[in-house]
Amino acid sequence: MKVGDVAEIPLPDGRFAYGRIYRDASIGIYHEVSEKPGQPPIGSREFLFTVGVYTDVLDDWRIVGRDPFKSADSEWPPPMVVKDVITGIPKIYHKGEIKDATSEECKGLEEAAVWDSHHIIDRIVKELSEESLSN
Repeated sequence: MKVGDVAEIPLPDGRFAYGRIYRDASIGIYHEVSEKPGQPPIGSREFLFTVGVYTDVLDDWRIVGRDPFKSADSEWPPPMVVKDVITGIPKIYHKGEIKDATSEECKGLEEAAVWDSHHIIDRIVKELSEESLSN
C-alpha cells in the first residue's frame, strides 16, 4: 500500500466507502460512498474525516485505485490536535512534529489518534447517518 492508493471499505449496509492513503499512517475518508464496489471518487477532495490508522488495517481493505497527490507536501494529512494527558494543554501535530498552540488554533482539528477498522467504519456510518438526518 502506497501514499495515494485508494482503499475500499465495505460498510454494514452493503455500500462501500473509500479512503485515500496519506503519509504518516493516515487515511482520508471520502465523503462519497457507492452502492457497488470498485467506484472510488478519484479526484474528489471532499472528505468526511482524516485519521491515523493502524497499518495492518489497510491490509484488510482492497486497493481499488490511485488518487495521486500534487506535491510531496500535500501527501501529509491535515494538522491534528494532541492534548497533554496531565495538563490538558493542546498542541498541534503536523508533518511528524508537535508544536505549541492556543486552544483557538486547535479548534475544529481532529484529535490525533490511531484508529482500528471497526472504529473507522462506525464513524463513517455515524457521520453519514447524521448527514442524512440533517438533509
